[in-house]
Amino acid sequence: MQGALPWLSSDGRAVLNTLVCSNGRVGSAQALCRQLGLRSRFQLNRLLHREGLPSYEELSGWVCVFYWMLQADAGVGRGALLALARQTHMESASSYRLVRRVTSHCWKDLRRVGTAEVLRWFQQRVRPSRAERSEHERPVVRPAATSHLVSSAAPRRWVRSRSQRVFVDGGPYGIAIRGRDFAYVTLSRAAALAHLDLANGSVTGFTSVGCTPTCVRFDDSGLRAYATIQFCDEIAVLDAIHHMPIRSLRVPGQPFPLLVAPGGHTLFVTTNSDRLLALNAQTGRVINSLDLPATSHHLALHPGGQRLYVATRSGGSVLEVDVNRFRVLRTFALGGWTQGLVVSPDGTLLYVANEQHQLDVVHLSSGRRMATLDEERGAVALALSPDGRLLYAAHAREGTVGLIDAASLTHQGVLATGGRPGQIGFDGAGHAVITNEAGWIDILPLGTLEVAAA
Repeated sequence: MQGALPWLSSDGRAVLNTLVCSNGRVGSAQALCRQLGLRSRFQLNRLLHREGLPSYEELSGWVCVFYWMLQADAGVGRGALLALARQTHMESASSYRLVRRVTSHCWKDLRRVGTAEVLRWFQQRVRPSRAERSEHERPVVRPAATSHLVSSAAPRRWVRSRSQRVFVDGGPYGIAIRGRDFAYVTLSRAAALAHLDLANGSVTGFTSVGCTPTCVRFDDSGLRAYATIQFCDEIAVLDAIHHMPIRSLRVPGQPFPLLVAPGGHTLFVTTNSDRLLALNAQTGRVINSLDLPATSHHLALHPGGQRLYVATRSGGSVLEVDVNRFRVLRTFALGGWTQGLVVSPDGTLLYVANEQHQLDVVHLSSGRRMATLDEERGAVALALSPDGRLLYAAHAREGTVGLIDAASLTHQGVLATGGRPGQIGFDGAGHAVITNEAGWIDILPLGTLEVAAA
């Protein structure tokens, strides 16, 4: 659908991407506003009008219809709307009315003319914005729309030798930690970054950045931060002292994982167009790109800085990439769905989480798998403590985080975080910090196997 609307701004793309991701069933206009970082439905209506898009009800209906059409084209439910409606938990009568209301035709007519023709009908319902502006003319600083966010911590002062749980709305997922006392946390369902004070165990503020921020990283100086804004197809660049966005870097596709190269001049990012990109950190210019066999959600840089490791998830492999020539040196075919990556501090071992089977350990000199850890089957995120002693493996579906002794590769125990643990970081004061999309952040002394009481 987005390809049929080339004039959309990043905000317009964010609306469409959010609806497409939920197959048009985002819940309500107010829920969409929260994810976009808008204060009210009135702001949403003005945005849709400015972008030349129909109303929320009609646009979400079109997205739902296109989802059903594509599913029918793939043979799901033999193309019957009754079976397709069940997938979206919609009553059959409501689905037939939706198709008629949005397209002015019945489902049989849609199947007869085909998806391409229905897309043409949709194009006739939209129009290029009369106030179309180029990306560099758009204001960089987005309006603050974080008043709906709520955070809380324990009422008494936190004792840093104990575990702490900080509650925050908006689906905390990505994390970047600076030194001992500060972190940014992406709020993927609130279009914002949370400011996490690690000294006091509390959230002290928010920065609006755009729809669905996912990963965030500091540069070496700690003065700049970069956040992938997935549904806006851009990377936000932040002044990390004043917590203000200062510019945005457009990327071809929806960005997810992000790394800042040593020196801070280059960004590595992958997108849902199955590409690895090297970007100039100042201008956003694409320096190099590499086609991937599947979409990647995790990257890791070798300590030497010359090799980059790319997990291909459904591709079942990890690519070793020469960052200077930007070509694949080796492919480690591990099977399953490769996810989180960690390179050992001495650069000899690669640890690979796998969503569909055990955690793998690859010896980089030989390129062979030297060990597997069955206890960490199904892990998604992976992180190594700064001292290289402990591996943390997050199991999003089970609501747990496994701890592994990196030297002996033995399972040390399980953190029962509950919810859906996201990314894991470490501060300079000996704590692991674990985000949780269910609405909290756990801060724990290294090696601790008990989270704070809810």
